[in-house]
Amino acid sequence: MTVLFRRETPLPSPVAAVVGRAGAPRPTDGATIEKIVEQRLLTAEFQPVVSLNNRHVIGFEALARGPVNTRLASPAAMLTAASFKGLLPELDTVARSVAADAVLKLDLPDETLLFVNALPQGLLADVPDDLADSLREAIDRYTVVTEIDDAVLTGDPLLAVHAADRVRALGVRVAVDNFGASIDALALLPLLAPDVIKLDMSLLGHAPNAHAAMVLDTVADYRRTTGALVVAQGIEHDHQLPLAGGLGARLGQGYLFGAAATVPQLSGGNDGRITLPAPAAVKGDNLDPLVLPGEEIIAPGSLVRELAARLERTATSSDIPAAMAIVCPNGRFPSGAPLAAANHVARGSAMTVLLAPDAALRPIRRVHLAALPSGDPLFQHTVIAILTPSTAAALVATASPGTEDTYTYRFSRDRDVAIRLLRHLLARAAFEEYA
Repeated sequence: MTVLFRRETPLPSPVAAVVGRAGAPRPTDGATIEKIVEQRLLTAEFQPVVSLNNRHVIGFEALARGPVNTRLASPAAMLTAASFKGLLPELDTVARSVAADAVLKLDLPDETLLFVNALPQGLLADVPDDLADSLREAIDRYTVVTEIDDAVLTGDPLLAVHAADRVRALGVRVAVDNFGASIDALALLPLLAPDVIKLDMSLLGHAPNAHAAMVLDTVADYRRTTGALVVAQGIEHDHQLPLAGGLGARLGQGYLFGAAATVPQLSGGNDGRITLPAPAAVKGDNLDPLVLPGEEIIAPGSLVRELAARLERTATSSDIPAAMAIVCPNGRFPSGAPLAAANHVARGSAMTVLLAPDAALRPIRRVHLAALPSGDPLFQHTVIAILTPSTAAALVATASPGTEDTYTYRFSRDRDVAIRLLRHLLARAAFEEYA
């Protein structure tokens, strides 16, 4: 599925809105978000995305526009109004269908890259039958890349990852938009598993600094292991191109290459030299994520709890916030600390997910709590998975039957193992929350 919203950012000069083709809404003073949703009073514009090595236009980003000359003309105004009225999924669905109709009428070449922004609430909503056909045809004909904003990812990682997995199963590719706007997103990158990274325009708007170096480090490692494409956004001047290339970008977007328009034009044809990596898949998907590689070790429970405490401290002491998921079968952290300690853990993390029996859970700020039935097979294990851009850890420990405080455990520092375990725990938590 696809959505067409873009975070509003100040531009160096105003961009005149171009009224869409046939059926474009006329200016009106009576626009309401309810009327926009009900009567489909949206249009779409398309900003070019170019190959930096030859400046050929190889794709577009679709942007939603409300009725012109009204207070709801901008995406930000529509989103604000829809949020207030509880209509975000409905607005999202209408925006997708309007954009799909627009690109199909333009008859762009097959496989053209079409970038569209995504709201997880809309991606997870059911699509009405009368809108589904155009959406499906656009996905089948073009290479649709759904963008999930850095702020959306860090604001609710569990929802964002769940939505990305849902649309990926429908044949839509995934991008993270405005990546690098926040430090929290760095640890979450491999969990979202995007095919494309669209860099935040602030990275090109300032001289290189320590933050840009952290983003570069994270992006370079992810690009090396996945083959993901990198897009530099906000390119307005030629002197920004060397920095864009230095950050690993092969594609670019910005006013240097063109503003959004209702009738996009490919230049030099879709030359085929820019291709997305194979659909994202976590290494070892066919393996049981709870069975870690390596030797199974028997140890006193006190030693396992000390190892767990060390991992919990590691997650809160990293210079870059960590992503973590923890299984607490007895309603306590694996270290033995009470779940109330999650307040401290969450303050220093990009994402904290706790899976515990329902009776043990109380709301904790910034913590995703997944209440599982007390007899859930997952509670046969004590599990920790932690990830930062520079470190990773996975621990699965099981109480030995017939013994007093003795455990068997496997422990790994392998990033792929930790990512696989984290994604498994996120999927379990998402199933409980969004099923």
